[in-house]
Amino acid sequence: VWRDAKITYKQLKEDSDALAHWISSAYPDDRSPIMVYGHMQPEMIINFLGCVKAGHAYIPVDLSIPADRVQRIAENSGAKLLLSGTEVTVTDLPVRIVSEDNLKDIFFTHKGNTPNPEHAVKGDENFYIIYTSGSTGNPKGVQITYNCLVSFTKWAVEDFNLQTGQVFLNQAPFSFDLSVMDIYPSLVTGGTLWAIDKDMIARPKDLFA
Repeated sequence: VWRDAKITYKQLKEDSDALAHWISSAYPDDRSPIMVYGHMQPEMIINFLGCVKAGHAYIPVDLSIPADRVQRIAENSGAKLLLSGTEVTVTDLPVRIVSEDNLKDIFFTHKGNTPNPEHAVKGDENFYIIYTSGSTGNPKGVQITYNCLVSFTKWAVEDFNLQTGQVFLNQAPFSFDLSVMDIYPSLVTGGTLWAIDKDMIARPKDLFA
């Protein structure tokens, strides 16, 4: 859930499967990372899972990131594709941009198709790459593997005694690694991920309205 937007687990599976099927069809012999552009929209999670189901690590890029930094991330990462749940204001990126409308078409035309599970990210393959500003001001990619994410998620669920169907409040943009502490524990326990913006944090009473 984010603002007035929400998706169900059924839609999450169907749309991420459809996206993964399209990615595998469009890039059958490629495993380069894929940039996912947006903020906290539910579609971001769909795009994340669609990438990894097709065997590609994803790179979350927040819409607040300056254009020159987005450009450097695109050049440094070797990405060939950018999935966007919102308008991309950065120009001349060396990647193919799949817009929000394009994604809706993909979800519709590839609905019902199941990606090959053998193609999915696994083991020591990169699951996602988080870019930090770095001490020099140049973005640096931190690579997180599937095994590392599974280990962390298992620890979080057990250590915090997380139960099925709980609500997780997430205030970190999905381009920050802190958001992972909410995203994947909530998914594996069938919880509700409730993403909140800074303006909502400033009005704590509204959180309990």
